[in-house]
Amino acid sequence: MSASQTPIFADVTRLVRRHIGGIQHSGIDRVNVEYARWVNRIGGGLCVKRGSQIKQLNGKHWPGLLVGEISSGEGAKNRLRRAAILLATLLPRHTVPKESRIFVSTHSWLAKKEVWNQVQHNEYKSYVFIHDLIPIDYPEYSHPREKRLHALRLENTLRRSAAIIVNSRCTEGGVRRFAVENNLPTPPIIVAPLGYKLPNPTQASDSDPRIKSPYFLFLGTIEARKNHLLLLNLWRDLAHRLGAETPKLVIAGRRGWECEQVLDLLDRCEAIRPHVIELNDANDHAIAALIRGSRALLLPSFAEGFGMPVQEALALGTPVICSPLPAIREFAGDIPDYAEPLDGARWRDLILEYTRPDSELWVAQKLRLPEFQDTTWENHFKMVQNCLMNSA
Repeated sequence: MSASQTPIFADVTRLVRRHIGGIQHSGIDRVNVEYARWVNRIGGGLCVKRGSQIKQLNGKHWPGLLVGEISSGEGAKNRLRRAAILLATLLPRHTVPKESRIFVSTHSWLAKKEVWNQVQHNEYKSYVFIHDLIPIDYPEYSHPREKRLHALRLENTLRRSAAIIVNSRCTEGGVRRFAVENNLPTPPIIVAPLGYKLPNPTQASDSDPRIKSPYFLFLGTIEARKNHLLLLNLWRDLAHRLGAETPKLVIAGRRGWECEQVLDLLDRCEAIRPHVIELNDANDHAIAALIRGSRALLLPSFAEGFGMPVQEALALGTPVICSPLPAIREFAGDIPDYAEPLDGARWRDLILEYTRPDSELWVAQKLRLPEFQDTTWENHFKMVQNCLMNSA
């Protein structure tokens, strides 16, 4: 069978679960959507894991998955109705044909050897996206079982995939290091920086009326490694210093795991309540508007595999203050102002400086922003397509 005749599929197991649960998409989900769209454009299909099998989805029911966004504010009744419709219409009945090529852009079933056994039995060529090695390198920021699970994901992928796709040289280095340390084979690895896809700012809807300028934006799931705790403590200090003049901090992201101290501050700290706004279900139009209107995007994270919020902010012309992580420096260079995630004094000084309407640092970064080399999904998939042709 020639490469042109080989069926191609994108795995959307995680997307179906998100859609049924009405869960807003994270960065990994956005990547999954783009892979589904790309495979659809080149004439391929979508598939999901059912038990240990890889099953096809009915093509006429794809549009809801390919939209890439979940409606916010819907009731439980609507969620149940959508779940019933999806389960009835997307229920896969046919196994993906033998020798197909499958793009697996999430980590959802990579730890399951019984699925990999079926992959091998059916002679599938799997192209697996590894987003990061955070559960291995920083186990303290993940569930206790995640380190072992992620090690299994990497071991299975290194042994059985046709190729690995990563988002940065930083992630590539981690994968190669893991392979050497565990005496595992290394399939071809392609480094393909992520694109970004948010609505054009001129078309973005108005943001929450509670949000007044100047405000700063923290975009991402609320979890320990994102270091929300630093900023919330800083905002408590700013509230004591500035009172009513304290700038707003907008936190846009779902509540995650093992972040009890952050949630305690959000729910019970009266000092920050007038100045911190939490948005758990903002859609892409709202996110674009929030980025566009913010004084700066803040990301004091301890670890990132790529740093999609930074990319989106720079692409939309918004200054960024963030941790000097290698994965971010790869695409952002010297454009953001960097601050170590434990350097509270520098974060405070930068935020105070950026709040000023005549801030020289803010103006200087605005002048650097045109230097940003915007990455696109089109370029990402050109790299992936080359990988596909070379492994034919």
